[in-house]
Amino acid sequence: MGRHPDQLVEPGCQSGGAVNITWNKRQLEIRGRFHEIATDLVAVGTDARDRDGSFDRGIWKELAATDFWQLQVPAEIGGAGQDSWDWLAAMEGLSLGARDLGFLMSVASQSGLIRLLVTAGTSEQQQTWLPGLTSGEIAATGSTEESGGSDVRGISTRAVPAADGGFILNGGKAHITNAPVADVVMVAVRTDTESGAFELSLFVTRTNVDGVEIGPGEDLLGLRTSPTGPITFRDVHVDADAVIGGVGEGLKRLYSTLAYDRILFGIIVGSSLEAQLEPLVRQLETRRAFGAPLSGHQYMQEKVVSLAMAVEGSRALAYRSFGQLDGWHDGYSLSASVTKLFASTGLVGSGLDLVQAFGHSGYESGSAVERNLRDSVAFKIAAGTDEMQKKNIFNHVRRAYRSGELARGSSGSGT
Repeated sequence: MGRHPDQLVEPGCQSGGAVNITWNKRQLEIRGRFHEIATDLVAVGTDARDRDGSFDRGIWKELAATDFWQLQVPAEIGGAGQDSWDWLAAMEGLSLGARDLGFLMSVASQSGLIRLLVTAGTSEQQQTWLPGLTSGEIAATGSTEESGGSDVRGISTRAVPAADGGFILNGGKAHITNAPVADVVMVAVRTDTESGAFELSLFVTRTNVDGVEIGPGEDLLGLRTSPTGPITFRDVHVDADAVIGGVGEGLKRLYSTLAYDRILFGIIVGSSLEAQLEPLVRQLETRRAFGAPLSGHQYMQEKVVSLAMAVEGSRALAYRSFGQLDGWHDGYSLSASVTKLFASTGLVGSGLDLVQAFGHSGYESGSAVERNLRDSVAFKIAAGTDEMQKKNIFNHVRRAYRSGELARGSSGSGT
């Protein structure tokens, strides 16, 4: 929701994991700029792209030319970001104006690999990959497998040492965002120890190398503007420097990347729903029933209240969670799961409310309301299902109980 600039201070992590959840003047300008860019660039033609199930690489390149991705990369390693919140402000502005949850899902997927390279990549890896990824190349993050779903420890794709010090990758990933159009892919694979203990490593490679096969795009209910499909690796050779964060160090990095995705869902949902507030209120003010505007009926007023709560709650949780992740606070995983679960629930609930408010016109195929509802369902599955978020939240709380943290008034979430 809108706030007066005089009331705003810079977001940042404070002691105990507390976070100021407002923007400074520079970040407000960034947010406003990308709101305009999204409105003029991404929102135009989104209905046609949804109808055709198409991804516009030209729009992607135009967005990259605005320095959008450069804001995610700190200035000291060649980017334009002055602090880690700058790009989040840009993402919020983009989400507010895009009118395209599919495109935003593809953006979130790309940003996960960029953040991984910024936080865990070597200087050489950053120099190799970041220039392309920030100037128009498209990335995919390959962790999900057909049999494993949200179960990271169920990953079966493997890497074995090669004679030259590199690795040979074999296996397949399924339902991967951006896969059909990806130039670069980060893949999570097993590099188990000689004793057979589970070990995970993260590799990055181009998709045009021998042995990488990209399957056809999937025909999905929603998010039709975000290309999704399988990637197969058949005896793919990668050099030793393709490992991000070190061999066997992938589990923590992957969990961090997944948490980051979940936090971005809060940003996307908060801003996308904020953009729905004005049309919803206008509909309730202008449509009449039983001799009065719909806005005069309490049941319909409740739909505006619920949507506004989803906006503010998703956004506030995302800010807080990002502050914890940015500061590597122990509670970031719990907060990220809460953010994602709250946001996905609010998005689907608001999607149903919008259909009720707009009636038959909101149920017509191709309408913005109908598309929003179709797109919203995916948010209950992507980046870990709602059930996985509940499991993660419960496990965090149970561990806090068993360690005595609950009795001391702390659940480990930074409260």
